[in-house]
Amino acid sequence: MRVRAYKPLHRARPADEAFPAALPYPTGWFCVGLSREWAPGAVRTLPFMGADVVVYRTRSGALRATRPYCPHLGAHLGAGGGVDGELLVCPFHRFAFAVDGTCARTPYGAPPKASLDVLPAKEAYGIVWVWHHADGAPPGWELPELPALARPRASCAVELAGHPQDVMENFVDYGHVKELHGVEHLDVVSAPKDDGPFYTMTFTVRRTLPLFSSLLPSVQEVDFRLLGLGAALILIEVPRYRIRAAQWMLPTPVAPGRIRYLLAANLVMDPAPRLPAPVRRAAERAGSSGMNRWTRYDTRADLVVFHHKAYVPHPRLNSGDGPIGAYRNWARQFYATGPDPMGHDVITIKS
Repeated sequence: MRVRAYKPLHRARPADEAFPAALPYPTGWFCVGLSREWAPGAVRTLPFMGADVVVYRTRSGALRATRPYCPHLGAHLGAGGGVDGELLVCPFHRFAFAVDGTCARTPYGAPPKASLDVLPAKEAYGIVWVWHHADGAPPGWELPELPALARPRASCAVELAGHPQDVMENFVDYGHVKELHGVEHLDVVSAPKDDGPFYTMTFTVRRTLPLFSSLLPSVQEVDFRLLGLGAALILIEVPRYRIRAAQWMLPTPVAPGRIRYLLAANLVMDPAPRLPAPVRRAAERAGSSGMNRWTRYDTRADLVVFHHKAYVPHPRLNSGDGPIGAYRNWARQFYATGPDPMGHDVITIKS
């Protein structure tokens, strides 16, 4: 997937004493791409949490992620490395490593007692996820079961300044939804609810979309699901046209203060007796692409804010802002206890 760089209108504001960059990398599952980007034998290097991660697929289809450096003499496995059957082969001395990270074969001598620094990785909903924890702890929770609708067809990505917590906070920032996105009215059908690492809410929104007024109703019920701080899933139904749609927002930290923001969408039409299957599938592909393009267009104003904003640890909220404080308290669980590497408190909220 091509990841375009965001071109800011202004220079991003540097951290200062009044607005410190107080948020470190959060714990959780984060997207590194879509499953279809890895054919059997593919090896890709991606930025992830301030370092490289090498993600590869074996010939049988198993997908694995590892830190990039060979424990033999430090060659970068993503710079010329390859897959031989079920083994990842170093480009320097051709040492080969099994899916559990152990050295399984060398072209000369016995394999040393050495292992790759394997990272927890999995595929779910057609998305590739890698687990991150500041202390290297194993996954503390698993991704939930979701309907087949959640598997995306269309996607695009951009890299910019920002942090996943700010992206997720957008969904409970009711004031910005009206002022920045032109939503005329917002009703809370189901108040935000946290369930461990998951956060759910349902809204009814009224919004005039001139280009889509003939297709979409002006009032829609929208379900939001946050899967930690690495993923937001929006589910929409339009019963009048027998359409169901899913939109992903997937922010992944790639470096301090920078994220890769991937948007991915899927739209399906319930089978209609008079609509041939090939026509329906073509319409679904076009609808998925159109939905994702609209989301990219609609979030362009958010990107400007994300790229230039500073984290305010003690926000001065009013009654119309939404449950931002409650959301931030929920988000605390995704950070290691104690000070972050910059010496600031991880999260401080003034009640």
